[in-house]
Amino acid sequence: MAKRPNVLYFHVDNISTGDISCYGGGVGIGARTPRVDAFAETGLRLTNYNVEAQCTPTRSALMTGRHSTRTGCTSALPGSGLVGWEVTVASQLKTLGYRNAILGKWHCGAEPGRYATDHGFDYWYGIEGTWDEAMWPDDKFFRATDLEPSYVIESEAPGQMRKVKVLDREVRRDIDLDFLERGKQWMTDSVDADEPFFLYFNHSNMHFPTLPRKEFIGSSDGGQVADCMQMLDADFGTLLDHLDELGIRDDTIIVFAGDNGRDTTFHAPNNRSAEGTWKGGYFSTYEGNNRTACVVSWPDHLRTGATDEMMHVVDWFPTLLSLLEAEDLVPEDRVLDGVDQSAFLTGRQEESNREHFLMFFDQLQVGLRWRNFKVLTHRVVDGTAPIEQLATPHIYNLTVNPDEDTPYNYSEVHSWVLYKVFGKIAKEYQESLEGDAVPKGAPVDYVPASARR
Repeated sequence: MAKRPNVLYFHVDNISTGDISCYGGGVGIGARTPRVDAFAETGLRLTNYNVEAQCTPTRSALMTGRHSTRTGCTSALPGSGLVGWEVTVASQLKTLGYRNAILGKWHCGAEPGRYATDHGFDYWYGIEGTWDEAMWPDDKFFRATDLEPSYVIESEAPGQMRKVKVLDREVRRDIDLDFLERGKQWMTDSVDADEPFFLYFNHSNMHFPTLPRKEFIGSSDGGQVADCMQMLDADFGTLLDHLDELGIRDDTIIVFAGDNGRDTTFHAPNNRSAEGTWKGGYFSTYEGNNRTACVVSWPDHLRTGATDEMMHVVDWFPTLLSLLEAEDLVPEDRVLDGVDQSAFLTGRQEESNREHFLMFFDQLQVGLRWRNFKVLTHRVVDGTAPIEQLATPHIYNLTVNPDEDTPYNYSEVHSWVLYKVFGKIAKEYQESLEGDAVPKGAPVDYVPASARR
């Protein structure tokens, strides 16, 4: 490869396919998404793109190509996150000479050794935790404590970070302007240096509190959530425009993707995003959480149109390395859950290389998606509900029952899916964890037994 392409990964926080017009949504909540829609017309829109149940597991899976139950990165609580032994897509791209920047939420560790700049990024400007921490300074009970608020932070070296400003509601309202300014500058500087870049742009929306910038207040017909959706759409367009201005749009792999489903818990009922094709959202075991939006484009290299072939967030690690002709950088000293989808995305083959994935909540395995079937051993309705162990596993044929409301209510029970498929896949996964898995809360210098032999 004469010159490797740039990579722009635009990560959206808590989004439903019902929020985006090109997925048949958007207008249902009074929002219009013309920039994402236009991007989808020239790219490949995935309608069977799947993620983990929450922010941290999805982000760690994207970075490592490994499920969070394998990396131990199921939450970003103090003392948890990615250990130093894990290899990330950023660290591998860095060996290829990429300039790597992350803007926004990292959520894979908040202590030295777990920062984004400890895992292959040259620059990080954003937050360690999550956006609802912007609500703390206005909380009178929080103000009555001697606890520190959260901060917007900046890091340019491993193990180091500096606090830039307190994260409050007004900072959170305008924070994406900071990201846009730094993102455009990062791309410009990379072009000037004649070096490829990996820009991991984590937009703050649609995570609560959804606070549109002043120029977007009232811009939609659907309240502040819809206003924020239109703001997000415009911000994505700003980055695309800058790629055009630099003349590198055709030399950039661009991914627009969600991290999990829409927020059905923390917004007021009349101010939530749209459900879309699939039932449920954030924190649930419904399809509306694990199946989200994803559009990818690399002009003249990747197929265009729409596909219902299955892909999972863990697939990006090996897929990006393959698209960059750097398959030799896919590590062989650990189990990788991701599969290389480059042949499918480029059109060299019609079908995806994936036909199943396991579903998890924290460390708990709760189900399986296999082809058009879904098996659940546990059910979670939303973020306020308990994890319910089902007396009998539910089996859904999503082709005839996309709402997941009538398990077994078919002319055939399909119990063979449970006994012959789910049991085999679940057993193989559990066996693969032996010696390879990192325990949740492991110290940053932890090394799995398989790597110590």
